[in-house]
Amino acid sequence: MIHEDITLGPVRLIRGDCTLIAPTLERGSVTLLWTDPPYGHGNHDGDLNDRLNQHREIESAPIANDGPDEMREVMDSMLTSFLPTLRDDCCCCCCCCGGGPKPTFAWVASRMDEKGLSFFHSVIWDKRNPGLGWRFRRQHEMVMVAHKKGGKLAWSNPDAAVPNVISITPPRDRVHPNEKPLQLVERFISWTTNQGDMVLDPFMGSGTTLIAAIRTGRRAIGIEIDERHFRTAVERVKRELAQPMLPAMAPQKAQQQDLLA
Repeated sequence: MIHEDITLGPVRLIRGDCTLIAPTLERGSVTLLWTDPPYGHGNHDGDLNDRLNQHREIESAPIANDGPDEMREVMDSMLTSFLPTLRDDCCCCCCCCGGGPKPTFAWVASRMDEKGLSFFHSVIWDKRNPGLGWRFRRQHEMVMVAHKKGGKLAWSNPDAAVPNVISITPPRDRVHPNEKPLQLVERFISWTTNQGDMVLDPFMGSGTTLIAAIRTGRRAIGIEIDERHFRTAVERVKRELAQPMLPAMAPQKAQQQDLLA
């Protein structure tokens, strides 16, 4: 069921259950599926993360479907539901936690190598500063990359190659407790799509993927079930579209910059 459906410039924001919304989207229309789903670790439910967010005055609440079993069910259903929306040559990127306490990252990679998908690579997001952890403090997260089985990985510049370790500091001033750096999302969009292509985020949270799509000259669809985060995403997109438009960064130039970094 779609509770709200708002189009703002080149992006569309939909509030509802992504697995129920998937069949309403155009088949074969999406070049990049980029998303940051629940990690399956039960975070922000009275744990240290929760207390730190409260100290930072960031609204914190238990993450929906963040238990191990619930996360696997939601991820499997999401990937199955959105497979028909992907182009034959596409890219599917799912963020996941690096390290333990459970090998969730291994499950995500395995799931992205079946039921119509072919696993391609894992990319490490080095957050530069160590975070929480017992014995081994967490300093990285992962982005699992796949494409449609029988197709190829979408890539904007076939002559370019980029490192699979990306060092970017997490955003300090967050509007969502698990907000990803805008630059991280922009890089994946620039590497795997061309201007005008469609980017899809089934768990858009506060809308970072949509902002990145706007800034790189892409179209995007974002889906979010939580009404608070949906409202935040709508307001962020409105503010972004009200800014003076800058020329979108050319994918080829972005890749050259990464190679020189």
